[in-house]
Amino acid sequence: MAAAGAALDGGRVSGAAMPRQMLPTLTGLRGFAAVMVLLYHIRGAMGGFLPDRVIAVLAEGYLAVDLFFVLSGFVLWWTYGAEFRDQGIRAAPRFIIRRFARIFPLHLAILSAMLLFAVALIVSGRDPGAHYSFAALPAHYLLVQNWGFGNGLTWNDPAWSISTEWAAYLLLAIAGGWLTRLPGGAWSFPLLIIAMAAGLGWWFAATGRASIGDDIPATGLLRCLVEFGIGILLCQWWTAQREGPRGTAIIYGTALGLVGAAALLFGVAGSQPAAVPLIMTAVVILALQASTAPRPLLSGRIAQWLGDISYAVYLSHFFLWILFKLFFVDDPALVHPVKILAFILLTLAVSHLLHIALEVPGRRIAQRAGDRLLAAPRTIFAAGGSET
Repeated sequence: MAAAGAALDGGRVSGAAMPRQMLPTLTGLRGFAAVMVLLYHIRGAMGGFLPDRVIAVLAEGYLAVDLFFVLSGFVLWWTYGAEFRDQGIRAAPRFIIRRFARIFPLHLAILSAMLLFAVALIVSGRDPGAHYSFAALPAHYLLVQNWGFGNGLTWNDPAWSISTEWAAYLLLAIAGGWLTRLPGGAWSFPLLIIAMAAGLGWWFAATGRASIGDDIPATGLLRCLVEFGIGILLCQWWTAQREGPRGTAIIYGTALGLVGAAALLFGVAGSQPAAVPLIMTAVVILALQASTAPRPLLSGRIAQWLGDISYAVYLSHFFLWILFKLFFVDDPALVHPVKILAFILLTLAVSHLLHIALEVPGRRIAQRAGDRLLAAPRTIFAAGGSET
């Protein structure tokens, strides 16, 4: 959520990467996951017209962040794995520049808008409250706020998952060459990720936490790293298995086995934190298979558009909801369904504008600046060599 965020490319290959097959179902899935996070954050306003059972379903929307983490690990290895295999640690600077350019421009813009909002509250004589902690701002601007530096979510709450993904990117840049040597056998992958998920569940239980969404400032980083790592392993395994003679049977059998393992971990051991990563991995596996069909699932224009603007939806909706309630809502617990629909449409429209006017141009500018920075030492060295 990476998250967020975060599955930030969703199967679309950037210009910096090796050409790979498009995986449109992942893009569409990312879009709907972002909408689930949006609905999760506004569910408290819909109690006046939605049944409790529906509200209970929306209350699980935070789990879409776990889907983002697995998607992100898969997509980044799908996009950059060949570079790490061929170049090792030498691929790290280019990779980091691409990831910085992808996530920081929009994050900095949204956070700065919230800062201006908090300042406006102070100037008007109102207390913005502890949620707008100025002491926490430096960590937020650096995207390290969820690395164990704080005790609660402040400013743009959903950005916690982008913070943890930024940590995952940095670790991947360091360890990418080593990860190319991991086994991709038919059974080594499911056994390894079941062990990883069980270990995550054990840690949550040992620290007295029952839900994977508990105490995000303390648990979010490990949650992201485990699921991001599972996504990388999934990419290596799926790429190897789909070309084998029994690849399809193994892939679907593994997805079914992961669901079964999740059911055992949740139903018998009572460990939701262990079950969630396995369920999300199975969902991504099925989405990957759907992407290779003659008519891929979620490959329509609306689904692809949602996927394209999903990062903007994810990062902007929380602040937009604050502003919407301030100007248009009397009782935040009882919002008319027409206003809810208006807010969702407003968020999609603003996210579209942010995507085309800020996110994409900002990414290009940051990439060009980073490329010039990388090229500067070679230029200086070449100039020095010509003088001698």
